[in-house]
Amino acid sequence: MKKLLLSLCMILALVACKDEKKQTAQAQNKPVVKIGVSLPLTGDMSNIGTVLKGSVDIANQDLTKRNLRNQYQFIIEDNAFDLKRVALVNQKLLNVDKVDAIIDFASKIGLATSPIAEQNKILHISSCASDPKVAEGKYNFIHWTQTPSEVKKLVEKIVNEKLDNIVIFTAVDQATLEISRNLQHLLQMNGINFKEIKTNPKELDLNLVLNNISSYNPGLYVLLEYSPTLDVILKRLEENQNTVPVTSIETFSFLDDKKVIEGFWFVDAAELNDDNYKKFTSYNKSENIFAVGNTYDAIMLLVDAFEKAETKEKAVEKLSEIKTYQGVVGQLYQDDDGIFNSEAILKKIVNGKPVNIKE
Repeated sequence: MKKLLLSLCMILALVACKDEKKQTAQAQNKPVVKIGVSLPLTGDMSNIGTVLKGSVDIANQDLTKRNLRNQYQFIIEDNAFDLKRVALVNQKLLNVDKVDAIIDFASKIGLATSPIAEQNKILHISSCASDPKVAEGKYNFIHWTQTPSEVKKLVEKIVNEKLDNIVIFTAVDQATLEISRNLQHLLQMNGINFKEIKTNPKELDLNLVLNNISSYNPGLYVLLEYSPTLDVILKRLEENQNTVPVTSIETFSFLDDKKVIEGFWFVDAAELNDDNYKKFTSYNKSENIFAVGNTYDAIMLLVDAFEKAETKEKAVEKLSEIKTYQGVVGQLYQDDDGIFNSEAILKKIVNGKPVNIKE
């Protein structure tokens, strides 16, 4: 009996071994699609880049559970949120790794990548771009809640709260300048007074501006700023025991320590639902979910396109044909400009965490 059982175990082991070899051989025979992912893994935006890398890991794990026609390889590079570094990263991805697609983050990075992607006929999706110019061309796409939707949400709140004399702090960056331009236009249409103060990237000497700003009698501060400038403004307002409401569009999500904006409301891009929130925050060991769903969706959109296309070259056509898509950040709608749109949301910081405000 023991010999029989031993023989049976050996047979089963041999069968399992053959099946595994067969599966490995089948996988090796599949066409390989290389996707380059350009992220800020060091520098001022490294806290965002780290969780976005987690999105790539999660997507890769999920793809292994599917029976796909292609193999997908992800080549992750650190652009440090620096344009000189971006140029080097793009050259490596295109000329050395010979990727079939690129995913990146933020308007200024996307704007640097778009012309190169178009020239080389490489699919490119920016998972967080407020500037629609990033999507210009046949091969460029955006997956992000667009500025008009976010600005409309903010101005509706301003009108409902009967606020006036809006002071807008704007970092000189493609994304924040685009948001500010749209915000000023809509404020003007609603007859609301405003003043814009532009700051240079990483500007810290704001004493003159902050000392004189109270003379404008502000009814609301809108901080379209990144760290460390954002931190300086928030700290100064706290030191002056500011009682004027303070808000932002998106940029509060970049803060690691959100206790400094406790009780503040702000407008943000579409985000993960509760089930996906737990999945991503658990993997990343971080409560920061800014753009993590968009990066995941961008990968899945590319995979969908490459799976449906007869050749890699035709994947761009299949991606353009996707007009609606149920992503982890909700329902997406692709417009004629190659932008996958989603709905803006209103949030409030409660106990150091952003909570959606039900309107």
